[in-house]
Amino acid sequence: MFKAFRLFWKNYFNFKGTSKRYEFWWMALINAVVTLILIAAFGGLGAVMGAKGFSTGAIVGVALAVIYNIATIIPNISIYFRRYRDAGVTPWWLLATIVLPAILKATDFYDKAAWLRTIVFIIGVINFIILVMPSKNKD
Repeated sequence: MFKAFRLFWKNYFNFKGTSKRYEFWWMALINAVVTLILIAAFGGLGAVMGAKGFSTGAIVGVALAVIYNIATIIPNISIYFRRYRDAGVTPWWLLATIVLPAILKATDFYDKAAWLRTIVFIIGVINFIILVMPSKNKD
């Protein structure tokens, strides 16, 4: 886990090479846990202090989680590039599996069209399959 964390930050701008499954999935878990802790800790702090409705603590927690996620955008994109390459898939497929669904979700049409949500779901499944594929080159 610590090795994956170190490699994640060390390879901040590294879009070449590969990343093994353990490196990708440990960082996915760490990023999710950090985000949840920031939101829960500050939201819980507001609840303990007796805040009703939205508390300043909850807003601070969400703001810190957003800042953390913005700070990890570039290393997350680079680890996706390396993970795709490690699985033997060209990173250009990220346009189809990450960018296309983001664009489709941003449209007003997305909420009204069940078939479009189905396509985005299928693309998400394809992305997941790529991310769990074993390394193409066994070292």
